[in-house]
Amino acid sequence: MEADNITEVEKLNLDFPPEVVQAIQEILPSDDPFDAPDFNTVEYINTRFPAEQSLHHIDDVLEEMRLKITSTDDHIRTVVRSLTNVDQDGRTSLLNAQEAITELFLRFQDIKEKAGESEQRVKEITRDIKQLDTAKRNLTTSITTLNHLQMLVEGVQKLQALKVRREYGEIATLLQGVMNVLDHLNRYKHIPQVADLNRQIEQIRSELEKQILDDFHQAFHGPNARRFAPTKELAEACLVVSELDPKVKRTIIEDVVKTQLAEYEVLFAGGESDAWLTKVDLRRKWFLKTAVEFEKTLAAMFPPSWQVPARLALSFCEVTRSQLSRAMELRTQDIDVGTLLHAHKVMSELESLLVRKYAGFQIYDRTPRSSISTNPFLEDEQSHKNEQSANPINTNPFVESEAPGETIVSPFHGAVCRCFQPYLRVYIDNVDKRLNDQIEKFASEMRNYKFEHIDAEESNVVPYCGELFTIYKNVLVEFLRLGPGEGLGGLVEVLQKHLREFCTKVVRAALPKVGANIPMPKDINMKELTAVLAQVQTLWREGDHPKLGDDDVRRVCSVLVSAEYCEEMTGRLEAKLKEKSHPSLVPSISLTQEQDLFHAVLAQCIALLVTHVESLCDPALTSMTKVNWMMEQTGDQSPYVTAISQHITASVPLVRHNLHTSRKYFTRFCDKLAAAILNKFVQQVYKCRPISGVGCEQLLLDCHALKAVMLQLPVVASQVRRDPPQTYTRMVVRGMARAELVLQVVMGEYATHSDLIDKFNRLLPDATIADFQKVLEMRGVKDRASVLEMYRQRTTGSSTNSPHRNAGVTGGGSQPPAPAAQHPISQTSPTAGMNPTSAPSPEHEMSKIARLERMLKSRRLIS
Repeated sequence: MEADNITEVEKLNLDFPPEVVQAIQEILPSDDPFDAPDFNTVEYINTRFPAEQSLHHIDDVLEEMRLKITSTDDHIRTVVRSLTNVDQDGRTSLLNAQEAITELFLRFQDIKEKAGESEQRVKEITRDIKQLDTAKRNLTTSITTLNHLQMLVEGVQKLQALKVRREYGEIATLLQGVMNVLDHLNRYKHIPQVADLNRQIEQIRSELEKQILDDFHQAFHGPNARRFAPTKELAEACLVVSELDPKVKRTIIEDVVKTQLAEYEVLFAGGESDAWLTKVDLRRKWFLKTAVEFEKTLAAMFPPSWQVPARLALSFCEVTRSQLSRAMELRTQDIDVGTLLHAHKVMSELESLLVRKYAGFQIYDRTPRSSISTNPFLEDEQSHKNEQSANPINTNPFVESEAPGETIVSPFHGAVCRCFQPYLRVYIDNVDKRLNDQIEKFASEMRNYKFEHIDAEESNVVPYCGELFTIYKNVLVEFLRLGPGEGLGGLVEVLQKHLREFCTKVVRAALPKVGANIPMPKDINMKELTAVLAQVQTLWREGDHPKLGDDDVRRVCSVLVSAEYCEEMTGRLEAKLKEKSHPSLVPSISLTQEQDLFHAVLAQCIALLVTHVESLCDPALTSMTKVNWMMEQTGDQSPYVTAISQHITASVPLVRHNLHTSRKYFTRFCDKLAAAILNKFVQQVYKCRPISGVGCEQLLLDCHALKAVMLQLPVVASQVRRDPPQTYTRMVVRGMARAELVLQVVMGEYATHSDLIDKFNRLLPDATIADFQKVLEMRGVKDRASVLEMYRQRTTGSSTNSPHRNAGVTGGGSQPPAPAAQHPISQTSPTAGMNPTSAPSPEHEMSKIARLERMLKSRRLIS
């Protein structure tokens, strides 16, 4: 029986998924090997009985297995029995839950029926209450409407009586109340009685408008107009006008303002002598006197919301602007800058005074109107036009409107001074003349200007540069007072013109004759700038190497610093012009060409300084070809290196001192000077022929010495010790590396010409066939034609792939610096290098390199 059970168990598929096995292990953790999912019977038996000697414990193990099987059977039996009881208990609980749900459903049904009955009872109770509320509301509305109607009837009757007696104070209060009551009865206008009352009120309003206008006309234009004094009756009439059509208020204000300015229009008419620009002081004096008298007498008669004094001031400005415009049209030829500036100053001061005094004034009326015009499409046309002029309506829905807290421009800004804008050309022409005279004065004084020695704290910028830009600043401020930024276009052209003249006649003319006589193109660009600098270097080379004196060096440095200052200030001037100009003019404002002109002068100064120092070093570099390089032993550094070091020590500190405020361009000067000297040194190395191996050693020694001199060029003879810039150091090392590589190729010993070509291509991959030919000449190779042909054949493939193969010889290569000598330096004859038996071993090469390095260290040329 047990065998059958075991067979059935073996047939069961007890392979569970990994997630099931993991869940079982989390719920029932066990260390028993039988519970492991990967349990293996054979491995378990081998573990329990690892050797034959352990089989004597097999009886104990079998007894242990029987006990474990018995325990497991008992546990399974207990679990099965408990599961049987659980099934019975589950059925009982399910039946109890179903009975409880049935009972709960019956109770819910009962509650729902009772709630429906309660709702029906509430509806029956509230139905009568709603009817009573509706009746009460209708009754209240009827009583209120009848009261309003009674008040309206009584108000109309009272208005008729008050109108006849001209009791405007009571009319103002009563009319406002009547209009409010009429608003409440607006929905009953279809009723004949209400419509009739509405017509009566409109008739009363119309009669009041005519009556009040007649009263004001009689007061200001009647027989007693000259002795008129403000009365309480007219002051109260103004309160009534505030409740009438806005046209009435506008008519009264216009009449009052016109009356006050009648005398002014006659005194300062376009044909009178007092109307000219020179008499603007009289206009201001008349207005201030009239405004003070008006505020003392008539202003109190009008409500403050009318802002009659401010409107009087604005009308005065409009009349003045019209009269001045007319006068300038008739006498355009008599307008001069002094008169224009004086008139503008007086009127702008008056505008500023009015802006401060009437800070909250706006042309359009912001006060709400309680009265309604009979024409719903009729607006206050004049106020609407003024509102549009002061605050243009934004018709673009995608542009946000003005922020609520943003300052509103006062209508007094430019109220008078706008008339001067058409005549800004007069001021611009005057500025043109003034700047022309000033630059001629600067040019004349520059001829006698002394470029003296400066201290370290001082700047050697020519003072005329600061004076020019100070004048420009004052001109811009003065121009912006005359008109807004829309007219800046003409002024910018004048400023550009005189910037170019200042650059040519003052800054560039201060250079020594060699630099100043070269014509500068009008529209400078990089191609033309390169041509100018080439002319500078050509002029220096064509003569007998003319040298600059110390005063000339100071002059060139001062011009360089001045050009840098002018270039920077021109950029700031352009930014300020764009800031102050109208947005539509910003794209057209550019001073880039003027900046390029100053930059061209700056670059020309650097070229002059570089060519000056280079010309001092030229004789020393030229003397390299006169040395006999077929020497038998090396010595100290050659005299030409010492001469170059002496010239640099004597000339560079003076340049550095005078460019202490412009470190950037002193660094550029050092870069260009080092590149020029190194480039010429490499060219001279090619000309040193014939040359022996010892001569190559001497040249390598000179390379290290010259490199040490060039590395210290920026800080030579400086009291403050600092390291040269890293970019400069890398440039010098790269430039000198080419000469070292050429010498390494020349001094090498080769078994065949092919080895020479391979080494040349490896060390100088960017060299040309002309460079290779020079190397052959330095080595003294006789059969150069065949070697050149072999070189052409070997480099045909690489020349099509490398853009540097056909390039000319440059001062610096792209290869990293190599050691001073990596190849043997013994070369007694050109034929020795081609002897196969003379090729040295690597150990022999290294010994010679070490010997050369020891020699250079002993002479302190390398560290």
